[in-house]
Amino acid sequence: MEQLTQMELLHLQDLIGAEALAVRKCQMYEKQCKSGEMKQWFRDAAELHRAHIRGMMKELRRHDGRERKHAERKQ
Repeated sequence: MEQLTQMELLHLQDLIGAEALAVRKCQMYEKQCKSGEMKQWFRDAAELHRAHIRGMMKELRRHDGRERKHAERKQ
């Protein structure tokens, strides 16, 4: 599998950081909401951003071979 360039890794780092910031903001907004419906919307949005982070991290591990090693340890 082709290795990522330093620039691509920096872009991924920025994207993961942006998603983490979005999670923190959604959590903050949820705490400030009075409406149960809006609280749930922010909880769902935070989970979506967490899923994005998990997906990017999984792809990074898969890309550098760690995912395969991680799967082998689970068995």
